[in-house]
Amino acid sequence: MKARTKLQEARHARGWTQADLIDALTAAAERLGVESPTRASLKTLVSMYENGRRPVGRDHRPLFREAYQATDAELGLPSHVEETGPRDPSSVPSPQSKLPAPVSTEMLGYLASVLRQHAQAEPLVGPRFLVAPVRSQMPLIEQMCQESHGLLRADVLRVGARYAEFLGWLYQDTGRTDEAVRWTRTAMDYAQELGDPMLIAYVLQRRGNIATEAGHAGHGAGLATAALRHTTSLSPRVHAVVLRQLANSKARLGERSETARAIEHAMAATDEGDDSDPLAGYCSPAYIEMEGADCALHLDRPDEAVPTFHKSLSHWPALQERDRGLCLARLATANAALEDVEGAYEAARQALDIAERTGSARIRAELSRLRQRLAPWRKLVEISELNAALDRMNGADL
Repeated sequence: MKARTKLQEARHARGWTQADLIDALTAAAERLGVESPTRASLKTLVSMYENGRRPVGRDHRPLFREAYQATDAELGLPSHVEETGPRDPSSVPSPQSKLPAPVSTEMLGYLASVLRQHAQAEPLVGPRFLVAPVRSQMPLIEQMCQESHGLLRADVLRVGARYAEFLGWLYQDTGRTDEAVRWTRTAMDYAQELGDPMLIAYVLQRRGNIATEAGHAGHGAGLATAALRHTTSLSPRVHAVVLRQLANSKARLGERSETARAIEHAMAATDEGDDSDPLAGYCSPAYIEMEGADCALHLDRPDEAVPTFHKSLSHWPALQERDRGLCLARLATANAALEDVEGAYEAARQALDIAERTGSARIRAELSRLRQRLAPWRKLVEISELNAALDRMNGADL
C-alpha cells in the first residue's frame, strides 16, 4: 500500500510496524532527556501524523528526527517558516519581527567572524570568560533561525548550529552539563534541518562526548557510531575526532581491541588533515595521542599511558594551552597509578596552574580523581600543599 505521507514512507522504508516506531520514539525521548507521551497517546498521535490528519507538534518533531536520524525535509515535517503561514518572499522582517534589522549576508558575516575569534581564543583562555559573550548572542541567533526564510535560511541555520554547539562546549567545560546538553540539542536541530552530514556527524560526536563524561558510555558509543555513518562526507580531522570519541566510549566499556582500532584509525585520519579544519582543527596528532593515552588509563594500563602522554606533550600545539593542562592532569593520574608520586606532583602543579587560569572543569575533575589516587601519600609535604591548592581553587569557584 502506498504511503500517505513522507512520515509513513520513512517507517515503511525501515520495515517498522507502528509498535516498532513507538519503541523508537520512546528510546529517542530517553536519549534526548525529554518526557515521552504514553504509549497509548503515541499510538493515536502516530496514526494521525502519518495519515496527515494533524501536523506533527513542535515538541514531537525532535523525537521523530532522533528516531529516524533524518531531517525535517526528509520526514515531511513543517519548517519554522511553515508554522507561521506564508510570508512575503522578500527578506524584510514582518511587522511582528523581533529582529533589529533584516537578515543579511553582512549580519551573518559579522556573527561568523565573532565566532571565529571566540573559537581561536578559547583554547588559550578557557571557557570562563567566553560563556557570557557567546550566550549574549543567542537570542538574536535564535530569532534569526525562527524568522529567516528564502535563500539565506541555510546560512542562518549553519551559523545557529555552530554557535549553539560552541556554547554547549563552553558549558561542558565549565561543568554545566545541563546547559551543555540543552545547547548541543539545539545545534542538532539546526544541523538536521540544514541536512549537512559533516555538521550532523560533528554534533553527534559532541553529544556522545557529553554522554560518556556523564557516565553513559554505551550511549556515547552509539552516538559516535551514528556519526560514522556519514564517513564518506567527513573531512579527515572531523573523521578523526569522531573515531576518537568512539575510542573514548569503548575504553570506558572495557573493550580493549575496539578502542585500539578506533585510535589507530583516528591517528591515520588526523595525519591526512590539517589545523585549518573549521570544525576540528584542534584534533592534531598530539591530541589523538593524548586521547589514546587516556583510553589506556581507563583500561588500567598506566604503563602504556605515561610514555604516550609524554610523547604527546613533546609536540603539543602552542595555541592549545587548555588541553595541554588536561593532558598534564591525566599524566599526573597515570603517574600516581604507577606510584610515581614525584612525577604525579610535578605534572599536577602545572595542570593546576592552567586550570586556575582557564577555569576548565575537565581539568579540575581530573585533578579531583588524582587526589583520590594520591590519598596514601597525603601526609607528604608536597601532596599536602597540592591538596590545599586544589581546595583554594575549588573554593574560589563556589
